[in-house]
Amino acid sequence: MGTPRRHRQHFLQRLLCCLVATALVVCSFPAFAQATIEGDDYVGLETVAARGLTVTEAPMVDCDYGILCDAEGNILWSRQADVRGAMASITKMMTAIVAIENGKLKKKYKVSVEAASVGESSAGLVAGTRVSLYDLLCGLLIHSGNDAGIAIAEGIAGSVDAFVDMMNVKAAELNLENTHFDNPHGLDSPTHYSTASDLCVIARYAMNNKTFKKIVGKKKATVDIGGTKKTYHSTNSLLNTWSDCIGIKTGYTNEAGYCLVSAAVQDGLELYAVVLGCNDESERFTDSYRLLAWGYSHYRKYELAASDEVLADVSMSAYVNETVPAGVAEDTYAYVFDYDGDVSVDISYADVSEGVKAGDRLGTVTWRQDQKEVATVPLVALESRAGPNIFVTVWVALNRLVGFFSGDDCVAETTLYAEPISITRSDDLTGEEITEDMEDAIHADVDSQS
Repeated sequence: MGTPRRHRQHFLQRLLCCLVATALVVCSFPAFAQATIEGDDYVGLETVAARGLTVTEAPMVDCDYGILCDAEGNILWSRQADVRGAMASITKMMTAIVAIENGKLKKKYKVSVEAASVGESSAGLVAGTRVSLYDLLCGLLIHSGNDAGIAIAEGIAGSVDAFVDMMNVKAAELNLENTHFDNPHGLDSPTHYSTASDLCVIARYAMNNKTFKKIVGKKKATVDIGGTKKTYHSTNSLLNTWSDCIGIKTGYTNEAGYCLVSAAVQDGLELYAVVLGCNDESERFTDSYRLLAWGYSHYRKYELAASDEVLADVSMSAYVNETVPAGVAEDTYAYVFDYDGDVSVDISYADVSEGVKAGDRLGTVTWRQDQKEVATVPLVALESRAGPNIFVTVWVALNRLVGFFSGDDCVAETTLYAEPISITRSDDLTGEEITEDMEDAIHADVDSQS
C-alpha cells in the first residue's frame, strides 16, 4: 500500500516541477504574453532606465519600433525610433501626398493591366476602366489597395519608376535620411525602408493637407470605379472604434509585421503615434491607443500667465523712480509634458525712455521646461504712462549728476513678480491599462474585417 502512495507523491512532485518550469519559460517571453516596458525606451528625451520609471509610469506596448509626438514634432515617447525597417502599406502616405501635390483630384486615369493585377491587398480596380484621382486615393488610403497605388503612380508620372523617384525627392525635401522607396504600395523590398521617426514626419506633413486629412478620417467611402459604385471600409480599427481618432494608415507584410500610424485629437491637441512590428492585427490598435491615451494624460495644457497678471514692474529710465506694470496681452497657455519638471520663466526688457501706452511692447517673456522653450510672447505695458516734460527731464539730469558722485544711478529698479510654474505628474495609469470595452470593440472591428 505504501509503494503506490510514494509513486503518486513522486508523480505530483514531477508534475509540479514541470508546471513551474513551464511558467518560467513563458515568463521569459513577455513580448508574446503581455505588453512591455523596455529600459531603453525614451520618455521625452531620457530613457526609462535613466528616469528610473516603473511599469506604472511609462507606456506598456509590444511594438518593435515606435514613436509618440505632437503636431510640432515634440517627442513624448519612442522605442528604437531611428532603426530602419520595412514599412508595408504605411508607404501609401507618401504615395498619396505626392499624388495630391502633383495631380488633379477630378482627373480620371486609365487602370492598366499591371495595376489591376498587382495582387495582395486590392481596391478591386478593373483594367481598362477610368477612375478619378480622388477615388483612387480613397481606394489607396481607406481600403489600402496596392492596385490603386500602381494606377496613381502610372497616372501621375507616366510610370511607376518615375513616380517612385518623385517619392524619394519628397523624402529628401522632408530631410528623411533613413527612408527610401522602391514602390508606391509598400510590398517588401530590401531597399524599401523607413523608421518610426521618419514615418511620423511624413504623417504630420501629410495631415496638413486638407484632402489627405479628409480621406484618412473616413470610416467608409463610396466611389465610382469605371461606372460601378463601390464602397470601401476603413482598415483602421482605431478610427472605427475611438471617436478621438482622426486617421491615418495601416500596414502589414511578413517583413514589417503589423503596423499603424495613427492620430487623435483632444481639446485641440493632435498627437501622432507610430507602431511597427506588432505581433498581431489587434495589437497594433491597442498599442496605439495606449500610447495616445498615455500622451493625453501627461501632455497637458497649463496657464502660463493671465492677461491681468502683473509679471513685472518695468523701470522707466527717463524718470528717477517711475515704473510701469507689465504682463501679457492675452491669457497665455502651453502644453507641458509633466515628466520634465517645473517651468521656469525669463523676461528680457527693452529700455523704456519715453512714455508708453497700454499694450506697447516692453520686452519678451519666455517659459522653459528642462531647457526646452515652451512659449515666448511679448511683454506689454498693462497701463499707460506719460513721458517726462522738460522740467522733469532737467530735474532728472540734475539728480543723476549728483548721483554720479554718490554712486546712485537715480533710476527705479525693475521688479520681477513672475514665478516658476509647478508641474505635477499625472498618476493616470492609461499607459499600462486599456479598458475592457475599448479592447473588445477593437477586437470586434478587426474580426469583422476578416
